[in-house]
Amino acid sequence: QMSASKALFGMVPLRKVGSNVNSTGQTQYNIANGLASNIFHGDLVMMSAGNLTPVATTTDYAVGVFVGCEYTDPTSKQPTFSRYFPANTSSAIGNPVGFVVDDPYATFMIQADASVTAGDINSQNFAVTLGSGSTVTGNSGFGIKAASRATATKAVRPIAMIDEPNNALTGTDGAFPKLEVKIVQHWMKRQATA
Repeated sequence: QMSASKALFGMVPLRKVGSNVNSTGQTQYNIANGLASNIFHGDLVMMSAGNLTPVATTTDYAVGVFVGCEYTDPTSKQPTFSRYFPANTSSAIGNPVGFVVDDPYATFMIQADASVTAGDINSQNFAVTLGSGSTVTGNSGFGIKAASRATATKAVRPIAMIDEPNNALTGTDGAFPKLEVKIVQHWMKRQATA
């Protein structure tokens, strides 16, 4: 995927900020039986009534990034692992569970839906586009909403441009750049409220 073309793919785990060891660890969270929404690989997810669900607004605080799920198929009764959670699926035994990269210091690769400037890196925050994913690949349709740049709190902050061929912040390759971001609105970093 070249950054001269827009093909939003969600958030892909990269590393941890600083010199910390990256265990690529994931945490298991419940998904409500029969949840009416798909949850795609690379979606920014939050908790709602004790269950995972994709973020729905620009003000939601994320628990992390969804990277797959497990449930007992309601027809075959076999354990099923999937890159995405299919909407309206009920596990035959127990609840479906989702796996989430929830480290508040993890970084992710994500594509912007329009150009981003060098001045945006490490100085501006962005909302994410809440695009639909693909039930064929299981990949998310989330991306950075370039027009949402602000110094106010938003979902993510770009900390670097991804260093790969045909990815840039200027010229033809800068039309839809891939960026390394950290989650700003992470529930573990949220100040407690009374």
